[in-house]
Amino acid sequence: MAPAAQAAAAPGAASAWAAPTPAATAPAPAGTPPAREAPAPGPADSTAPEPGPGQWFIEDYGIDELWPQTTGEGVTVAVIDSGVEDDHENLSDRVAGARDFSQSGTDGKTPIGPTETIHHGTAVAGVIAGSGEGAGPVGVAPDAAILSASMWLGTGLPDGAPSSREQAAEAIRWAADNGADVINMSLGWDDPSWPEAWDEAFAYAYSKDAVIVACVGNSSQGADQAWSPSTVPGVVGVGGLAEDGGVRTESTAPGIAVDLMGPAENIPVPFHTGGYAQAQGCSFAAPVVSGIVALLRSAQPELTADEVVAKLHSTATEVPGHDGRSSPGKPDPIVGWGRVQPGEALRAEVPADVPSASAALSQWVDMHRRADVEDPEGASDAETSQAALTEESKPGAAVDRTSVDPTGPIVLAGGGAAAALLVVLGLRSARRTAVQQRRSAAQEQGDSAGQE
Repeated sequence: MAPAAQAAAAPGAASAWAAPTPAATAPAPAGTPPAREAPAPGPADSTAPEPGPGQWFIEDYGIDELWPQTTGEGVTVAVIDSGVEDDHENLSDRVAGARDFSQSGTDGKTPIGPTETIHHGTAVAGVIAGSGEGAGPVGVAPDAAILSASMWLGTGLPDGAPSSREQAAEAIRWAADNGADVINMSLGWDDPSWPEAWDEAFAYAYSKDAVIVACVGNSSQGADQAWSPSTVPGVVGVGGLAEDGGVRTESTAPGIAVDLMGPAENIPVPFHTGGYAQAQGCSFAAPVVSGIVALLRSAQPELTADEVVAKLHSTATEVPGHDGRSSPGKPDPIVGWGRVQPGEALRAEVPADVPSASAALSQWVDMHRRADVEDPEGASDAETSQAALTEESKPGAAVDRTSVDPTGPIVLAGGGAAAALLVVLGLRSARRTAVQQRRSAAQEQGDSAGQE
């Protein structure tokens, strides 16, 4: 959860993007979030799921220990991404609602975008709520419902489409209005700042008692500091750990936006055209955390979003090979509060001090947007200086930058444009390998039904 002291957004960032439609910019209502309707608890018997092939992190993080008590039933997770292919066997009957925000003429369930990103939303959704059918993964919260909000990721924005950040703002509001308890954003802009429209969109989601989870960025993609939207106060920023438990440097980025660390290496995922693959990067650590949030919200529906996040923060543990973790008022820019511990979080009491996502964002807006209005001509120098002063006092933390990438968000699953393409090729290679393995098995059994 990026604190209210997060570096100021560049004055040009808000105006660099087209304003959202009036319906998408209505001010968020003030006051305490409404009480959530209690979902039915997850199954508590011997029918608990079992991890799929290659899902090393399920046992390693103790996620399977929660499944006899909670599988995410009654909780809705929104995936703001390239679209979730619900015809895939791993995601059949998982998508409860969908909408496209790119004006591409699709339905929100049809994957969209350039070749290097079109697979992404389906893969992320499989990590959260995969069914485990066939050779596929079991989602962290396999009984959670998915809302698919498709937006255009990367280059080639359709003619007449809203800007990528405008799409994101509208998608957040739609997710909140359609009952999202958790909103997953495995994407980022190479810039820690964000437009004013986001202030209202994120505040609106918080007012609806939603937890927003975002990855912080991959250094392999040039992220030398945490990217937005993880930098928005109240968002749970997630960095990546390797299979050996240490920091996976290429799958994370430093900054005070880092809250929790999760698995980001060799994560089995469904591929949007069929079959399965392994994925790398904090794009896939974030949905693990989103799935864990869904498990907790299903098992303990009386808790608010802020209380669930506070339990995750207070129970996270140190990361091997890294000295230290965040403490109140002293953020650790590398691992945040540390490695997520779902079992401990479920069992823990709510901490006495529960930070408010809404209050953190409101405080940031009052401090920084008011400065823009009072001194519009001098805001740039003043805010940049304040950001530098604030961050220089925190060694290793992110320093604000003023550029906005006109190409839109970057899917955090590789390194740079060329490397991202290599990751996709790797996914395809893994898919072919999986298909070949199934074909061999079918031939050995004299059954050709597995041929693709």
